[in-house]
Amino acid sequence: MLLKHPPFQTVFSSDFYKIKIDQENNLLLAEWQRAVNRDEMIMGGTKLFEALRDTGITRAVGNAELLTMLDAPTKEWMSTTFYELLSQTSLHKLARVLPSSLFSKLALEAVATRAEAQNINKFLFKNFSSQEDALIWINE
Repeated sequence: MLLKHPPFQTVFSSDFYKIKIDQENNLLLAEWQRAVNRDEMIMGGTKLFEALRDTGITRAVGNAELLTMLDAPTKEWMSTTFYELLSQTSLHKLARVLPSSLFSKLALEAVATRAEAQNINKFLFKNFSSQEDALIWINE
């Protein structure tokens, strides 16, 4: 007998960002659909915070493979406000799938390192180069 896996429910979708949740398996998947500007990053990050806050989900995969250059104000918002918002939720584990471009990857790693240095994070996070590897770690 096959067990029917509950489908992911989309809780936010736009041309630049999508958030899906699997409440039964306590998992959120967030995926950037293209490069974004600061306003789009703030909107997406705020939607992610709201989804985590409203569902109580503790495990998330953030796929940023399609993100490119982030300007300084965007990185500043991410390393301060964004990580602080996520730390106000039940999030325990965040797997980040980073772009293959070294420059974009380093920018996103620097944001997380800066947030960590400020002692804002209340959750574990790890960076990955593929969604598959991220899912393996998140399910450990």
